[in-house]
Amino acid sequence: MFDHVLKCTGCGAKYGFSLERKLCDKCGKGLSLEIEKLSLEETGEPGIWRYAGVLPNLESEFHISLGEGDTSLQLSGRIRRRIGVGELWIKDETVEPTGSYLDRSSALFVSTALSLGYGKILTYSTGNLGASLAAYSSKAGLKMHVKVKPTIDLGKLYQMIIYGAEVSVVESFREKRRVRDAAVAMEYDPLINEAKKTVMLEVFLQLNRSLPDYIILPMGEGGLVYATFKMLKELEKLRVVGKQVKIVGVQPDECKPIVKAFERGADTVEAEPESRSRIFDLNVASPRFGDAALKAIRETNGVAVSVSEKEIFEALSILAEEEGILAEPAGSLPLAGLMKLVRDGEIDRDSSVVCVVTGSGLKDPKVMKEIAYRKSSLGMLIEELSGGFRLSPTKTAILRLLSEKEMYGYQIWKWLREKYGIHVRIPTVYQHLDELVKKGYVRKRGSKTVMGRRREYYSLTERGEALV
Repeated sequence: MFDHVLKCTGCGAKYGFSLERKLCDKCGKGLSLEIEKLSLEETGEPGIWRYAGVLPNLESEFHISLGEGDTSLQLSGRIRRRIGVGELWIKDETVEPTGSYLDRSSALFVSTALSLGYGKILTYSTGNLGASLAAYSSKAGLKMHVKVKPTIDLGKLYQMIIYGAEVSVVESFREKRRVRDAAVAMEYDPLINEAKKTVMLEVFLQLNRSLPDYIILPMGEGGLVYATFKMLKELEKLRVVGKQVKIVGVQPDECKPIVKAFERGADTVEAEPESRSRIFDLNVASPRFGDAALKAIRETNGVAVSVSEKEIFEALSILAEEEGILAEPAGSLPLAGLMKLVRDGEIDRDSSVVCVVTGSGLKDPKVMKEIAYRKSSLGMLIEELSGGFRLSPTKTAILRLLSEKEMYGYQIWKWLREKYGIHVRIPTVYQHLDELVKKGYVRKRGSKTVMGRRREYYSLTERGEALV
């Protein structure tokens, strides 16, 4: 393991391998592992270790795997026709052991830490990396400590805890390279990034050793884009590819430092003063592999593009409804980017495209609930069942009365007493009605004047009917 060299993706400085070295001492950019002897011969081992010929040399006795990698590459028919491209493939990383493509990275990092005698792993994580490392540390028998921010997605937090990790909440990440008896893992760690290139390798192998016209990836640190580019260069070195694939990197509108650098024609990425994206895994204001990703996109004649939250959620829904793939928001960026680029004429309609869906939507229950709420009248039922809004017996009785016919306030008050034995004051009935209207269960149908008195009529909405 120690015969590998770390090379800076920025200034080119070289260092001997050390698990403690994360970034270049000279320029602060991300580091890349230099692997001299490459081979595509598969070993027959489980997980990413079947591709040991393109990974750091590590004794097989230390290989930890949960069966990561070898995920499906699905040929899409319905979405392809909807968007209007020649060929569309979906690389589905939602089926990884913990639901994220970072399981590939965890397999390599934990195995290396185990081989070097570490007894504990520490990471600072926005979600996916911490959950993944927790699972692989459990498999390896190592202790795990994850530091998270208060904005952590609950699904990922639950994973960490259930896998047995010690979790602490901090307001900001102040990374430490050295912690006694602990291997520190960061999103931009050279080993974490190295394993990501196996996604591109699998695409190449699954397409019968050929390449698409485009591969589209989400960008946060920029590591996946750089790792993809590195794998393509290694395939060229092995002389097994005859064409170039264009790399497309996609960021959310609210946090897009790499896209901004691409658009202004700059060679370096400037840090953003504030990152506001709700997609926390991509909320990286100062990406360590930003310059390397920018170079990768330009050298392959690709493009960097940003998409709105609305476009991301639309892509997420399309993946679920038309391909049966439930992606988290970050994993939906590639499809959102493709739709935008085709619409704007940036990608030809006869192109072959691979979109990499990096993580499962099951890891982000808050966003899944929000989208379900928007899509269906059952949204209110979901809110009720999840404790977001409690229906009292009186409110429930009011909904049942209105399911029979529309009524006015005094009429509802009267029937509550006669049919359900509920004795409340008339102002209380109107208070309940106002709350039900605000929640979308009940609507005002209009007023009528009867014998000089104005009556406001109420009826159920579709959401109210779904509850009843």
